[in-house]
Amino acid sequence: MWCGLTLASPVRRRRGWRVVAVLLLACVAGGAVGCVRRRVPAAAAAQPGAQAASPITVTALPVFRLITTPVLVDSPSRLLVIQVRLSTGSEGAYHFAPDGLVLTLPNGGRARVFDRDRALILLQRTSLAEANLNYLQQPDHPEGGVNPYVRPQLAEMVGSQLLTYGVFGGGQVLQGYLVVDTGESLMSLDGAAIEVVAYRLSDSTPRRDTYQFATAPAATAPAGTETQ
Repeated sequence: MWCGLTLASPVRRRRGWRVVAVLLLACVAGGAVGCVRRRVPAAAAAQPGAQAASPITVTALPVFRLITTPVLVDSPSRLLVIQVRLSTGSEGAYHFAPDGLVLTLPNGGRARVFDRDRALILLQRTSLAEANLNYLQQPDHPEGGVNPYVRPQLAEMVGSQLLTYGVFGGGQVLQGYLVVDTGESLMSLDGAAIEVVAYRLSDSTPRRDTYQFATAPAATAPAGTETQ
């Protein structure tokens, strides 16, 4: 009791005050540490290597194969048509140029993305077929998975909507087709990735996003089919 301390000898009083002083210092130190911890919550600490989410979004889908000879209409092809869509959830507008797009293949190599003139020539010299070879599992599928009567119209549609220079943002998307050469025939683009760099119109700040093609069970080509 405090009264006991006051009635004790001077030696005891000095020892008692020392104990009280130590306890008070411990309490103050503990409170200071608590304050420091509250100022910098663990959740707010910077995470090494963390990156802010990109304001642009890229989505892509292989839609057609380009067939150079009728014999290979139901076989994988190295020439593909990919539909690409660019959008943004922010209020800013962004400018896209075709040289700001890279398609990286599953083996780490880069696919060739044809410019508009070369793409149009390829569309004229080839025929379209369904990119997804799963149609081969259907017993009564048309050759190439596409009705031959609509192939010319589809090729014309792709040629008129090739992805080129454009602006997107403010609720407006930029969408079009790419004609690419993967260098070798692939059953699918699973494991590949498309990276796009676009520039904000207000200050030319570059922003990038990558679309990763999902890995899915690959279709099995019938025995005896060849690849282009």
